[in-house]
Amino acid sequence: MFISKVLNAVDHPYITGKGGRKANNGVGSMQGLTIKSLKHHVALQPLFVIIGAGMIFVGAYIGRLASKTTDVNWRKTKDPSEPMRYYENRQFKMLNPAGVDYSHLSDIRPKYE
Repeated sequence: MFISKVLNAVDHPYITGKGGRKANNGVGSMQGLTIKSLKHHVALQPLFVIIGAGMIFVGAYIGRLASKTTDVNWRKTKDPSEPMRYYENRQFKMLNPAGVDYSHLSDIRPKYE
C-alpha cells in the first residue's frame, strides 16, 4: 500500500498540473536547451562546446584505459602472469618524454615465472 501511494503521488496537480514542476522543468521550457534558444543566448554556446569536447575526451580516455593499460585484463587465462607477457617490449604509457626505447627493455630485467 505504501508503494502505491508513492507511485500515485506523481499524478498530483503540483507535479503535472498547469504551472506544475513537470511543465516548468521540461526540456522545451528551459532556456538554452533547444537550438532556437541556444542561438539567442550566445554566451551559452562556448559553454556547450567546451563541455561537449570534455565529455568526448573523457569517453575516449576511458576507452583507452580499458583497452591499452595493464590494469584491465580482458583475457581469461589460467596463468596469472601470461597476460603480462603481452606487454613485454611495448610502450603502454601515453607519453614518453624521456625517450625510453621499449623494444629492448625486457633484455635488461629479470624474468619471473
